[in-house]
Amino acid sequence: MGTWNNGIEANDTAMDLQTEYAAAFFRYDVEEALEKIDSYVRREMFDESDAAEWCNYIYSLADFMWKKGILTDSVRNKAVEMIDGEFGLDAWAEAGQKALENRKKKLGEFREKLLSPQPPKKKIKPNVQTERIFADGDIVAVRLQTAGKQYTQANRRPLSEEEFHGLDGKYVLMQLVHCYASWTSRIVPEVKDYWACFRLFDGFFDTVPENPDVSGLKDAMIHQGVQMSSSFTCESNLFYFKKRDYKVICNRKDLLADFVVREGNAIYWAINRPENNPDSHLVAAMGMQIKCHEYNGTLEDAFAICRLANRYGRFDYRLSREENEEKYAREEAIIRDGISSVLLRGGKIYAISFGRTIGIVTVEGGHIDNIYIEGQYQKNGFGTRLMEFAFSVAGQGAYIDIPESCAALKRICEKIGLEREEKGGFVCWFKEAIYRQKTHYRRYALKETKGKYNEL
Repeated sequence: MGTWNNGIEANDTAMDLQTEYAAAFFRYDVEEALEKIDSYVRREMFDESDAAEWCNYIYSLADFMWKKGILTDSVRNKAVEMIDGEFGLDAWAEAGQKALENRKKKLGEFREKLLSPQPPKKKIKPNVQTERIFADGDIVAVRLQTAGKQYTQANRRPLSEEEFHGLDGKYVLMQLVHCYASWTSRIVPEVKDYWACFRLFDGFFDTVPENPDVSGLKDAMIHQGVQMSSSFTCESNLFYFKKRDYKVICNRKDLLADFVVREGNAIYWAINRPENNPDSHLVAAMGMQIKCHEYNGTLEDAFAICRLANRYGRFDYRLSREENEEKYAREEAIIRDGISSVLLRGGKIYAISFGRTIGIVTVEGGHIDNIYIEGQYQKNGFGTRLMEFAFSVAGQGAYIDIPESCAALKRICEKIGLEREEKGGFVCWFKEAIYRQKTHYRRYALKETKGKYNEL
């Protein structure tokens, strides 16, 4: 049992049982619900022999019923008798006289409450999503509501407030993949907490599209944390969809045959805060195509990308904040010098963009170097795409020198089909290799020219 103060509901047992109480009184009449609750507690939790827990149960039940206006005489009398008989106070006594007196005071106030007139009877409904919305495969049009909201995802996809507000009233399309129960009542198994998993399609529509070519729809790309996917979870509650003038266009369950759900993204319709709203996430997911191209930004912006990549997940807790900053500054000065030297010798910077530029690489003749992907975009295939693009641009005989210890970059090189050649003494792009004694590195080179191309 976890208890955090002397309140009636300030313990794990009371908190855990709240949703079960709601499910039971939602499904059954009061007397039957009480029988079901008591049977469940005795069967799967405890009985009167565990005095402290039994108090948590009876007191929290009486408190719940009083608040809902359904407290019966039997439950009230049982709770009052336990209070008057000082049942279950041994644990509080062990905590000290002050804790015991505070608990008695709280129980006295609770006793007065139980004996006072209870409020009018209220409708009881579990605080969970009890409905399973739509059918698997349904494609649903949902209206955007961007007016009066702040755009919160400019770091994912740059967009002005004016552009964001201009999308108000337009529609987006999503497909229900499935609904799943994240929680099931132990007392009333029919009561479940349902969540819906959707697939978001790319594009905006001025009106609800009639008979669209859904087979040709492209997936949008939602980016939350390090997860990128067109799938997301949300509340399984038709109320939110009604507010957005939803319309089920058709059912194409066949489109889900090869669709892979990647868990992690969530869009909550109930949240509308200045720093977070569902429309910003929906809008930011549109038009997010991955492109590789010659870099056309400023050198300072390129260094900023390197800085973010270099620092991601590398804070050394053995050092002070100032020492970490000094370490980063030394590394980033060498990175700047390395990229500047490549440009002075006639090399070029190439980039990968996902709404905005998120990674760079340098190509000087056949030498590929200085590959940096912002940390939040790593482990999503961007490094592989940029590396493959760089080798395509560099052509026959292109190579990159990497330290033997850099497993992630080695896997990318092997993944895109490069050969390797033992060679020592190279200083490479890897952020820590500069300070490590130079040992063996492997040279990776293309087996054959793949040809140049502008976008991936």
